[in-house]
Amino acid sequence: GLTLRRIERAKFWIRGFKDVQLYIIEEVLDELEMTSNAMLAEVGLHDWSIQYAVEKETQSGTIQRGLNVSIMSPSNDKPVKWKCWSGGEGQRLRIIGSLALSEVLLNHAGIRTNLEILDEPTQHLSQEGTRDLCTFLALRAQSLNRQCWLIDHTAVPSAEFTSSMTVVKRPDG
Repeated sequence: GLTLRRIERAKFWIRGFKDVQLYIIEEVLDELEMTSNAMLAEVGLHDWSIQYAVEKETQSGTIQRGLNVSIMSPSNDKPVKWKCWSGGEGQRLRIIGSLALSEVLLNHAGIRTNLEILDEPTQHLSQEGTRDLCTFLALRAQSLNRQCWLIDHTAVPSAEFTSSMTVVKRPDG
């Protein structure tokens, strides 16, 4: 009797804590979704949207738990999985996802930073994509009052930069 009541009470609290965790995760994902979608057009992905969810219904009608990220683009009738995008569109989506996640996590931690560093963000981007990215990063740095450092293996000419530096590795080190 007493042991069974304790087990049932413990199950109740375990379910309750899982529900609270799921609620918090959904709240953060909603914020991440809004933050991500606010940046898309600024990197040239006009009329695109990102959807984050912790549960998704499968084709067989079951519920799949986990982080599900889907992308709506003007050229697709249905959401496309995050990992299906390649090349420049995929790179733009990865940059947006990373910056949005960083922004949401820092906001929740109550941390304000004055520096953002992007390592090879122009990989797979066209000249137009690189131009869009540089304009976006310059406006972002200005509006957030932070420095943005872009590190790349190739020169990225842009009037958006306040300064640039070239580092060359010589055979002697």
